[in-house]
Amino acid sequence: MDRAKRVKGEWKRLTVQAAAFLLMNPKLHHFFLGTIEQGKTKSVCVPGLNCYSCPAAIGACPIGSLQNSMSSGYKKPAFPFYVLGFLLLFGLTLGRWICGWLCPFGWVQDLVYRIPFFKKIRTFPYERFLRWLKYAVLGVLVIGLPLLSAFRGVLVPWFCKLLCPSGTLFGGIPLVLANPSLRGQLGFLFWWKVGVLLALLLLSLLISRPFCRYLCPLGAIYGMFNRIALVHLRFENDKCVNCGKCETVCPMGIDPRKQFNSAECIRCGRCARSCPVNALHVRFGLRMKDDSHKKSTI
Repeated sequence: MDRAKRVKGEWKRLTVQAAAFLLMNPKLHHFFLGTIEQGKTKSVCVPGLNCYSCPAAIGACPIGSLQNSMSSGYKKPAFPFYVLGFLLLFGLTLGRWICGWLCPFGWVQDLVYRIPFFKKIRTFPYERFLRWLKYAVLGVLVIGLPLLSAFRGVLVPWFCKLLCPSGTLFGGIPLVLANPSLRGQLGFLFWWKVGVLLALLLLSLLISRPFCRYLCPLGAIYGMFNRIALVHLRFENDKCVNCGKCETVCPMGIDPRKQFNSAECIRCGRCARSCPVNALHVRFGLRMKDDSHKKSTI
């Protein structure tokens, strides 16, 4: 088994991820009925990338809500006060800890990566440039194109329509399976998104969290707060013996000793639980002076 999987206490995080999915999607009977929960809470955002169209969902994805709120005006985009306030609140308090502990599609990628018999790839040449793609997705599919659509008087959530794998896995596919009438209406767009989902799941067998690393706009937003979020990774340089175990087990392919403030860190705690000298800690609260004595990079 890949060394990155052998981390003590990892089952606790997987359990929290499963519980988070059930809390955001408790209406499981809709999966069998082929219907979508329509309760009043559907207008409320949840922290992770949990699709509004998931049959069991009781809340809305903040990325979908952001696109919809900007496109809601007739020939005039509305300012998304609520969604931006929501992202600001959770970004300042939790940062990308949400990605590591609460996001349903992050959980799926973690489970797929644990499947053995495949040689795991921690990183590869020029991989760091691919990490900037998620900011392009945020700027173009989440903000730019929906704004252009709004000026034309239409609502088009482009990220959800063209790319979001979470919506395909938890929303599109279950609804199609439970509704025979929908199967005759499937077109290129549905199969395109199924192809995107399958490609990401296949990559997840080899690379830990490829969607989180390269394409997720929600991770891009939360990552911007990592340097100042209350949940942070503390590194004590005077204790470190440079054994490299933290770097080996990091699911995001970074070196926590040098990049503990990185926008890529999902605060999963694998590095802290693997450190033999207790030099790394995931903490909640104001930062100590020694939390930032080394330069952090993306």
